Amino acid sequence: MVEGEQPGPCERVAVAADSGNGISAVLDYQRYTFVNSDLTINLLRPAQGEWICLEASTAWGPHGGGLAQSRLYDERGLVGHATQSLAVRLRAPD
Repeated sequence: MVEGEQPGPCERVAVAADSGNGISAVLDYQRYTFVNSDLTINLLRPAQGEWICLEASTAWGPHGGGLAQSRLYDERGLVGHATQSLAVRLRAPD
C-alpha cells in the first residue's frame, strides 16, 4: 500500500486475508494473546471489483497453537482461501 494510491484488487484481497485472525477470534482478548506468524493466500482467480468479503474461523489446539482459516469472495463469488498459523498464549496477570 502506498500513500495517495488506490489499492488494486490484489491489495484488497491481501488486506482482507490478513484480517481473518482478528475477526474470527474465539478467545478472550483480555486473557489471551494469539499472534499470527504467517499468512498464506491461495487464489482461484484474480479478484474483481472494489469489495472483498471474508468468511473466517479459528481453531486452536491444546499446546499453544491455532489456525485461522478464511474464504475470500468478490462480487462474482469465491476468489480463494487464506490461512494463518497462530501462537496462543495466556496473558500474564496485571
